Amino acid sequence: MKNKQYNRLFDKSLKLVIATIFSFSLINSPILFKLTDISEFESVAFANQGKGKGNSGGNGNQGNNNSSSSKASSEASKEAEKASKEAEKAAEKASKEAEKAAEKASKEAEKAADNASKEAEKSAKKAEKEAEKQIKFTKKVDKKIGKAFEKYAKDISKAQDKYQKAAEKIVEAKNPDKKIQQVEDKLANRISDADDKFIEDLNKVSKQLVKNESVSLVNSGWVSDKVYSKDFVNHGQRVSTYVEIAKAQGLPAYVGALQANFGNPYETGIVDLQNQITDLNNQIIQNNELIGTLNNQINLNNQTIDGNLATITVLQTETTTLNNQLTDLNNQITDLNTQLNNTELTEEEVAGIQEQIDALNNNATELNAQIATTETQLNTVQGEITTLETEIANSTNEIANLETDIVNATNNITTTEAELTLTIENVKPGVGVDSGWETVNLDINNDGVVNEADIDA
Repeated sequence: MKNKQYNRLFDKSLKLVIATIFSFSLINSPILFKLTDISEFESVAFANQGKGKGNSGGNGNQGNNNSSSSKASSEASKEAEKASKEAEKAAEKASKEAEKAAEKASKEAEKAADNASKEAEKSAKKAEKEAEKQIKFTKKVDKKIGKAFEKYAKDISKAQDKYQKAAEKIVEAKNPDKKIQQVEDKLANRISDADDKFIEDLNKVSKQLVKNESVSLVNSGWVSDKVYSKDFVNHGQRVSTYVEIAKAQGLPAYVGALQANFGNPYETGIVDLQNQITDLNNQIIQNNELIGTLNNQINLNNQTIDGNLATITVLQTETTTLNNQLTDLNNQITDLNTQLNNTELTEEEVAGIQEQIDALNNNATELNAQIATTETQLNTVQGEITTLETEIANSTNEIANLETDIVNATNNITTTEAELTLTIENVKPGVGVDSGWETVNLDINNDGVVNEADIDA
């Protein structure tokens, strides 16, 4: 807004200066000379003459007129000078005002930047404190559950030690069967008490997970937000249900408690990885079985080819024999035809020779038919060999592809197993219980969900 006022003031000042200059120029312009017959130099001369005396009356009047024009010019000059000074003064004032406005805007921008920096620093400190609070709460809960596990392990170990000592004493006592049963009952009771106490401790921690503070556990990664209270009214109900399912299957209570907090195998992706490994192993088995089938087929084809080659040898020998026989018949026919050219032969002799020729021609016809049949059989067998060789080549390529698939599947199994191991390790941060609880399947009814329906399944 102030900038607009400064611009308007500057425009007015500039216009005033231009008007003054225009006025001063007009006074000394040729236009004024034409109207008054007074130039700028003449006006000065007449002004000087007006000061002298002794001129004639006409000259006196002309001097008075010149004096008036000179006075008007002087006043216009003063007005122009005054307007110029006022314009200069206004311009200087506008410049100072603009400088002050710029300085003020710079200070305001600097102040705003400083405020923004302070707000950002304040937000960063607040976020850091919140993160520290989350870490502190996470460590607190982690420590409580860790203590619950340690106490549970000690109680179980203590109960087993007592059982072992009692069992060693019973060996030489009377009624060992009865006493061993009593000792086993005590062991079962101690384990049951340890389970109950452990569940009680876990439920105390789980109640904290129902409060708003539990968001810290989710944010810190201690409890996955993907499994937090999933399919349950609250997280405490989830924990107690999982513990009850584990106990119903004769499993330690901590199996259910840990899976409730860190996810069951479906939720953590363990089942998917296990299924992938199973599928890859099945693929390897199927490929090996198919390779075996193809190898057997190749062996059969090779045996058939060997049999066909033997058949070809027989057929080729037979063809050679038939061709030789045909050649002999043709030679005989030729000889008999030569004999017919003998003019000394009687009609009976000619008829006899012709009869022989006809018989030989019939034999030749039969031999040609046999040769054609044999050659057809030979071509058929050779075609079978070509087909079998193509099948063998295709089977060999398929075996090579299956073997490549087996190598790839084996490598994928290695990779997937490594991923499975890493997944199991990353399921639960902060709690050192290494008992394979991560892979235990609490989905007793196999519906893909762990809930109350699995308790009595």
